[in-house]
Amino acid sequence: MYQDEGNIVTARSGTSYHTEMYASSIIGTRKYQQDSYGCIETPAGSLAVVCDGMGGLQGGERASGLSVGTLLDDYIKISTGDIHSFFYNEAVKLDDLVYKITDQNGDLLGAGTTIVAVHIKDNLINWLSVGDSKIYIIRNSSMQCIVREHNYRMMLDEMYANGKITIEKYRSEESRAEALTSFLGIGNVSLIDLSEKPAELMEGDIILLCSDGLYKSLSDDKILAIILDNFFDMQRAAEELTSSALAYAAKGQDNTTVVLLRYGQ
Repeated sequence: MYQDEGNIVTARSGTSYHTEMYASSIIGTRKYQQDSYGCIETPAGSLAVVCDGMGGLQGGERASGLSVGTLLDDYIKISTGDIHSFFYNEAVKLDDLVYKITDQNGDLLGAGTTIVAVHIKDNLINWLSVGDSKIYIIRNSSMQCIVREHNYRMMLDEMYANGKITIEKYRSEESRAEALTSFLGIGNVSLIDLSEKPAELMEGDIILLCSDGLYKSLSDDKILAIILDNFFDMQRAAEELTSSALAYAAKGQDNTTVVLLRYGQ
């Protein structure tokens, strides 16, 4: 588990916020759309989720769609409770469901998907992340990523920082740096990042959930500029983020999905 609240202050209850939700998703230049997303608002709060599937039409699309659909269906069934435990239990459940996806012959597909999800209730936010999709919080013209990328680079960074490998070894392994080390469908998933405590959202905060097609095509500065330029039209911001990712991509553009949540009293 992982927690990095940075300048997001520890939760205080009391103020009620309204959540506006916006989204845009493109297939890019890929053959299949393997991203899935969903947003829902119930008396228990607001939930948004983005999943980036792996394994082609038969695998990735089914993995991401199953994960989003199951998470939303299970969330609808709860009224109150510990969202931290809900997120953890769902990650374990979804990992098993995706791992067991089979083809028409009953053989395991080896499908997988990343997941990022946020829950908002009474101006408090909790989050879940497995894989390399991302969650950002935009506040006062600055943007902070609150999750890690679960890839081999993260492991290399930790080993190098702890003196377990040399810089020469680090560089020799960099070609594999983007390989995921945790995702739903890996089987017995153990690397799950959760917010241990809820964080407090403030008036005007924007939360961005996205698949890696966005941040691998656009710099953080460019992402932030698009959002701030369209602060009063978040649907336009979402669509400009995906269209800019397609326009600025140096190579073929991956599936790209963004969900934007904006707070106001």
